[in-house]
Amino acid sequence: MGREIERKFLVKDDGWRKGAVGKLYCQGYISRDEQRAVRVRIVEDQGFLTIKGRHNDLTRLEFEYEIPLTDARELLDTLC
Repeated sequence: MGREIERKFLVKDDGWRKGAVGKLYCQGYISRDEQRAVRVRIVEDQGFLTIKGRHNDLTRLEFEYEIPLTDARELLDTLC
C-alpha cells in the first residue's frame, strides 16, 4: 500500500526545458468519482494499472501495478 502526497510548485521560467527528456504517455480512466480513481496508463512500452483512493487533506492511498502491455492496450481500447 502506498500513500500519494500532492505537491505543487511554481516554475519561474522555461530554463528547465533544456535538460528535460520526453516520454510518450497514453492513459484513460476506467472509473473516476469522489471515492476513487482507476487509471490505465502506457508509458513507452510498459503498462500500468493505478487505483487511487479518496483525498484526505493532502494525501490519499495509491496502488500501482505493472500489467502486460497488451492488457493495457485492450483496457484503453474497450473500457476508457
